[in-house]
Amino acid sequence: MPRYDHDMKRYLALLLLGYGAATLAGAAPIAQRSVELERAQIAYRERGQGRPVVFVHALLLDSRLWLDQLDGVCDTRRCLAPDLSGHGYSSPSTQTKIDMQRYADELVAFLDATKVREADFVGLSAGGNIAAIVCARQPQRCRSLTLISTVLGSANLDAAGIRYRAENARTVVIEGKDTLFRRFNEYIVAPEAPLIARARYKTMLGQTPYETLVAFLTTSDTPSTADLPPKLTMPVMIPVGQGDTVLTPATARKIAATFPSGRVIELASAGRLLPLEAPAQLNDALRNFWLELDNGGKKP
Repeated sequence: MPRYDHDMKRYLALLLLGYGAATLAGAAPIAQRSVELERAQIAYRERGQGRPVVFVHALLLDSRLWLDQLDGVCDTRRCLAPDLSGHGYSSPSTQTKIDMQRYADELVAFLDATKVREADFVGLSAGGNIAAIVCARQPQRCRSLTLISTVLGSANLDAAGIRYRAENARTVVIEGKDTLFRRFNEYIVAPEAPLIARARYKTMLGQTPYETLVAFLTTSDTPSTADLPPKLTMPVMIPVGQGDTVLTPATARKIAATFPSGRVIELASAGRLLPLEAPAQLNDALRNFWLELDNGGKKP
């Protein structure tokens, strides 16, 4: 055997026996799994071990929104990120309108199927609304709630808003998803957002079924969630980007004040898509928030 081959095999053996074994185990890739629910097959991504964290994506996106979080906090947490039906790799949806309560039912069934008794929940936009509904229904399952660019309240649109969304629905079907991306891209991220963040956003939007896009854009009224904040007595954190023009830091502080235990964390130079635009900052905020809870309320 050539000396080079012998040395290489010896090196690999030592790597596996030493710290390298732990490193390789710790670097296990994100697992892609699925569970069969009564109404749909739900695909999800999972990584890590420990106290469960459930990440709920915004509508028109999917669990790839949270890839940097599954990478960044999996060393101490069991991270689960489902694709809601009609999104990602989950079953297509036959619903012609968006029903938040139905999605909340789905999330509860997902928790049952994955044997999650209690978790920290993180949601973006409508994903935050869905998580909040679940936490209000079953507070014993929710240790904490993190809401990113989420407004709890009436989602009913005025006549101009209904017409604008209906126009977008027709345009996306006839002209394609790139038209919708160009419109959303103007305000969904901050001007300084890295190109890779815009790229992943475009990928997720581009792979959302046209039926889901139309259902989203033609839903003009949903049940109000304005009554939820007083019921959400668990710690609530609202990270907000200083470049978010949809939900500004000032608005975030007003929303936080409606919760019995709400707080705001401002992240610099980021817009609405914090998980993509400022993943390291968001991961640090999540880690510190959860560690404080782990320590009985004492800040790390």
